[in-house]
Amino acid sequence: MKSILFLLMFSLFAHGLNAQENHTDLVKVGDQLVIGEPTGVSYQNINVPRKNFIIKRGGIPNMSTLKSSIVTITKISSSGNPVITFKRSDGKKFFKAYRTLTADLKTAISSGEMRLNDHQKKEALIN
Repeated sequence: MKSILFLLMFSLFAHGLNAQENHTDLVKVGDQLVIGEPTGVSYQNINVPRKNFIIKRGGIPNMSTLKSSIVTITKISSSGNPVITFKRSDGKKFFKAYRTLTADLKTAISSGEMRLNDHQKKEALIN
């Protein structure tokens, strides 16, 4: 009886591990994402430079310019948590000072700070 219970618990645990969504399978270099609303006062999962660093580089630290920006993934590092490097799709700089920013892919998508572009959502559902 104990062995059956153990096998049942183990299979439920293993299924729970496989049920987690793996966002690295959904995106690749060149895909476009949309930056959403911050989870709090500032972005927690997108590595945005502090305001004083933006000002020192001659930029304008207006965080509302990030919201609803369409970005293109330029690099995906696959060590541990996947970290993506991205640039703006329109070719402008972030805060008029930074060409690229980075983000923790898994937590940024799950928190809603970044989301897949509508076109990519349809392709992911087809495949």
